This record gives sequence, structure tokens and C-alpha cells, in this order.
Amino acid sequence: MTVKKIYAVGDEIFTECGKCKSEMHHIVTAMKDDEVKKVMCKGCNTTHLYRGKKKKAKATDAAGPKKVKRRSSKKDWGKLTAEMVEEEFVAYDMRHDFSEQRGIKHNKFGNGVITKVLGDTQLEVVFKDSIKILVQNYEMN
Repeated sequence: MTVKKIYAVGDEIFTECGKCKSEMHHIVTAMKDDEVKKVMCKGCNTTHLYRGKKKKAKATDAAGPKKVKRRSSKKDWGKLTAEMVEEEFVAYDMRHDFSEQRGIKHNKFGNGVITKVLGDTQLEVVFKDSIKILVQNYEMN
């Protein structure tokens, strides 16, 4: 029988850091329904989504194909959207935070799948015909 550890904001967790590209100690910074959502790396002080062990294993297996996505996003578009439902695509507005979303609806490019959160202000999004870096959390003066 496997016992799942319950974490709280401020707890330390050992997981992979996307920026450091290695397993590092992190601090839990956001929770939702007893699940860790965001963590801050103690090595580089970057806050990012917590991917957990299951998702981490998939990300490790998919490290090679991610380069393929950049070259031919059309082939991977079906794989990325196969398990998604229309409600997961949220209307894009550069002023909002999309770091916990899976997909966006863009007025020009259509539905897109968020593949990377690039810090607090940028996202990598795969659209049917291209890959774009979009702004998030933009403050208009």
C-alpha cells in the first residue's frame, strides 16, 4: 500500500527543475485541493508548475520529441489536443496568468496548447500551424 504524502504551502519537496535541468529541492508555493500546483526552486529561485513524478516521467520520455515539435508542430498537434476538451481552452488575454492552464483560445492563431511556462511573463504555445511565445501577466499603464 502506497501512502501519499500531503504537502502544504511552505513545505520542501524534491523534484525536477525545468530551468536547472536537474532534481532540486523546491518550496511549495501554491496548492489546490490538497495537490501541489506551483513550486519555487531553491537553486535558481524560479517559480514553476509542479509536475509530480508521473508527469515528470512523461516529460523525461518526451524530451526528445519536444525538439520534433519545434520542427513539425502539425504532426504533434493531434497528440497534444487528443485528450483535451473545449472547456480547457481559455480565452487569451495578455494581462492574465495562464501558468495553470492547459490551453488557450487566441483570436488570430486559434486554439493552442501551452507546452512551457517561461517564467512569470511568457508561455510557449503550440498552435495547429506554428509554435509561438506569448505574453502573460502583462501590466498596462
